[in-house]
Amino acid sequence: MAERGFRLTGPRKAVLDVLLDQAAPLSAAEIHGRLANRRVNLVSVYRAVHLMLDLGVLRVADASKGTQRFELAEEFTGHHHHLVCRVCGSVEDLDGCVVADDLLAALSRRIRRARKFRVLDHDLRLFGLCAHCNTT
Repeated sequence: MAERGFRLTGPRKAVLDVLLDQAAPLSAAEIHGRLANRRVNLVSVYRAVHLMLDLGVLRVADASKGTQRFELAEEFTGHHHHLVCRVCGSVEDLDGCVVADDLLAALSRRIRRARKFRVLDHDLRLFGLCAHCNTT
């Protein structure tokens, strides 16, 4: 952030601290809920999140159930995919890439031939039921 001319203010640092401590993407409200003891208001959380999105520090991991969830950009976390619960909307990280290199290469070739589109990257979300919702 400093390289781009932005200070690491208290609220910005607090948002980053929360996301660094979490294993799953969080909404702005969930981030704010984890900051109750730090006296950071919800508007400051939204401002910090949107600035960090613009700077490429964060990315939107999912927006199911009408709620955007954020996480650190892959530059900081490594490439991974997500499991999204259709019932509660929770999002879990799936470590690493589950798409085999040969499958991704074949898919890229097929898309390039059919649509003249060159695949540069990919993002996979698998939808289903989380452990909690699957047992209720």
